[in-house]
Amino acid sequence: MALESAADFRSYTNPGIGGVSATFLEIQNNLSGNTSIINIIIDQEYFNIQGNSVGVDGYQPRAMISILDAPYISIDDKLTVHAVTTNKGSQLTPETVFKVVSAENDNLGMVNLVLAEFA
Repeated sequence: MALESAADFRSYTNPGIGGVSATFLEIQNNLSGNTSIINIIIDQEYFNIQGNSVGVDGYQPRAMISILDAPYISIDDKLTVHAVTTNKGSQLTPETVFKVVSAENDNLGMVNLVLAEFA
């Protein structure tokens, strides 16, 4: 018996708990394909690369999704993360479009996406 169920994974990405909604756009042969609204956990992991004299700071956007929401997600698909707002409607982060750089399936029900801002 699995330790976590599909319902558990869906609750992790629930916007009421800490997830955000996003529009997933599947790209097939450089053409737009299916779209769907999914819930994700978005993170912008900080990193620092030390050089000989100066370090370089940056971040790598990442997202976690349930495999059930986008079972065929792959490199070059688009993910539009909807604007995040407070309960009173103030915008915390604007809507942002990302391209999937890597999709890492954990084989337990979640997929870790490495993202790049879409230009």
